[in-house]
Amino acid sequence: MSDRNELGRQMAEKLHAAERALDAAVAEIGDLTGVMTRGRVEHGIAAVVGQEALEHVAECVGALTRARRALVEGHKQMARDARSMRITWGAVAGIDDKPNDGPRVPTTGHLREVPHHGTGDAARTAA
Repeated sequence: MSDRNELGRQMAEKLHAAERALDAAVAEIGDLTGVMTRGRVEHGIAAVVGQEALEHVAECVGALTRARRALVEGHKQMARDARSMRITWGAVAGIDDKPNDGPRVPTTGHLREVPHHGTGDAARTAA
């Protein structure tokens, strides 16, 4: 490794990849629990069937969410350390060009109804 900035760049790239992987894992598990519950209902399977499996899978979301929080805190500390050591890591890798607080995508503040499949109910979502 030629210099500390290169080390910082490599660390930032790996950190960013780890953050994306955790986000993807949380999303996949959410999709899995949805398929498990919708599939059970759509196929007329009793609620007791698969309950234990669903509980185990749902526990993963909590564990991954805690891991994500730890990684976010690690990210903040790495950024502070890099600044104190005058290491450019985020600017090179594009890691720290995101806003620190709030949504990245502007919201309209308007809600619209989206029909829920199967029951005729509607869920409210941000437009």
